[in-house]
Order: sequence, then C-alpha cells, then structure tokens
Amino acid sequence: MRSTSLATARRQGDAWSSYRAHSRRQPMSRAFDAAGSQGLAYLNGQLEMIEPNLVKPLQATTHARDITVKTGGGFPEVLSAYASNLASTATQFFGLQGTNNTDIPEAQVDVQKGTWPTYLWAQGMTVTWLDLERLEFAERTGQGAPFSLQDLYDASIEVTFAKACDYVVYKGWLGGFGLCNNPDVDATYVVDAGTGTAWANKTPVQWLNDINAAVNRTVINSGYAMNEGCGDSLLLPFAQFALLSNPMVIGGVGYQSAIEYIKKNCVAAAYGVDLNIFPLPNVWIAGQGLGGSDRGILYRNAEESLMFRVPTRKQKGMTVPTTKDGGAYQTLYRGCIGHVLFKRNTTMTYLDGI
Repeated sequence: MRSTSLATARRQGDAWSSYRAHSRRQPMSRAFDAAGSQGLAYLNGQLEMIEPNLVKPLQATTHARDITVKTGGGFPEVLSAYASNLASTATQFFGLQGTNNTDIPEAQVDVQKGTWPTYLWAQGMTVTWLDLERLEFAERTGQGAPFSLQDLYDASIEVTFAKACDYVVYKGWLGGFGLCNNPDVDATYVVDAGTGTAWANKTPVQWLNDINAAVNRTVINSGYAMNEGCGDSLLLPFAQFALLSNPMVIGGVGYQSAIEYIKKNCVAAAYGVDLNIFPLPNVWIAGQGLGGSDRGILYRNAEESLMFRVPTRKQKGMTVPTTKDGGAYQTLYRGCIGHVLFKRNTTMTYLDGI
C-alpha cells in the first residue's frame, strides 16, 4: 500500500515538474491577447528610424507664369472692362489739307463695354474626431506622426484651387474660352515646307520662319504697334518644346538650343521685345488647333492685352461639428474665379499644324 502511494506521488510529482517546465516555455497567460510577431518587439520599435519628411504627390500649375493675375473684388457675378475706338470722318490722308480745301473732317470716338462671367468655387474638408484623438494621444505619448493632418488638408485645398484656375485660364468654363481655344483669335496653319507643317519634319530655320510670321501677324493686326502689339510669349506642347531644346549649329555658330537661336534671331528681338518660350502640359494644348492639329500660342503677356481676374482666392468660410463619419469637424472653403479678360485679341495668334 505504501509502495503504491509512493509510486502515485512520484507520478504526480513528475507531471507537476513536466507542467512547470512546459509552462516556462509556453506561458498560459500573456500581458495582452495579441500575439507578437517575434521577441524583443519593443527594442525593434526603438531601432526603427522614421523619415520625417512626408512624400507628397507631384503637382504643377502654370497659370501664374503665363498670364497676369489680379485678385480682389469679393463675389461679383460679372467682370467688365471698357475699350475705345478712334476714327475720323476723313476719307484719306488723315485730315491733311490742300491749299483750297475747306472740308474739315471730324474726329470720332467710340467707347465699348465688355463683360465676362465669374465662377463660384467651393471645397470642403472633413477631419474625424477619432483621427484627432489618435493624433493627440500619439503626440502625448511621444510618438507623434511626422506630419500635420491639417496641413495635408490645407495643401490639398490649395492645389485643387490652383488646378481650377489652370482649367479656366487655358480651356475656359461653362461655354467660355481660355488661352488655348478662343474662337476670336486669329488661327493660321504654319507653312507647309514640302514635308508637311509639323515641326518634327522641319529645320530650325523653318521653325524660326513660322514664329516670325506669327510675330508679324500680331504686329500687323495691332496697327503696326511694334512694342505694345508684338507677341512676347509662346506656349508649345511638350513634344514641340523638346524639339526646340536640342543644341544646334548653324552658320558655324553653336547654340545651346534652338530656343536660344530663335530668341536671338527672331523678328521680335529686332523690335526690342524679348520672346519667352514655355512648354504647356498637353492636357491643355495638344490637339487644340484647326482640324485637331497641335497648336502653338503666341500672345502678349501684359495686363493691357489680357489678364486673369480672381475676385476671391480660396478662403475659409466656416468650421462646424457634424455627425458625418461618426463625428467630425467639417470646414467649408469658398472662392470666386473670373474669366480670362481678352482686352486685345489682336496681340494674340495661333500657330496650328506644328
């Protein structure tokens, strides 16, 4: 009997020892239920190096480069400007008199008013209460995010407003028109050099001839006003701009690019006007020419000829609590975007078929 009790105790002792050894390897309880992927999780977290600079999407807007922008004015429904025409009743020679001429012509003036629509702009942003609480807790415990949620939303609002301005400037809106598609602007195919009109099949000298012809059209259409009527800005699709960016040698003279050659030798330079040449994203300009061809835009970038009015840039209207998204703060931004004011169409022309 005694030996049986000892054997039983021995077996029970062996089971307890086995349990204790197993429990040391596989604990039955944990600090938290979630299983860690590996040991030393805290140490691994401390060894992590976070890049503090947030990678942001690349965005480009160009309207501020290509046109004079004026801001201020509130929320008007229309924009207006006045223009005058000057004339005389003299049939010829502008009032010059002979020795016995008693017919004295009369000067005439005509004042016209042009109007352009404006467009309301709106954008909202919603920041959930839970996201704000999480960020605040992370900051309080010394593990703050390397970015500001508010700054991210503000950047998104700013880019969206700038993109809206780009759209109105280059293509217009609600039946209006922009720099790339104004039907009142002189549109002419460039010369067919025997290999077609496309610049890809032309030489740098032929590119220069096309640009000179366009510059002279703006001067002639503007009453030969070489300084105030001469086009000084040329916008091109990326493919044509890339052609002009190639280095070249002509007449034994080397040029860093065809752009440098054209700027120095174009007729605008002879008129004392510096010609600027810029690429324009294809989404605005490609295929906008006659017959769906590519188009170049030559114009005078001056407030007296054309401008872009923005009565009210994006501004914060109000922030209110809302039950949206489980509880959040919603902010409304409003703005007013005007039309491109084409004051002098004569200082602008299109080079189609390039």
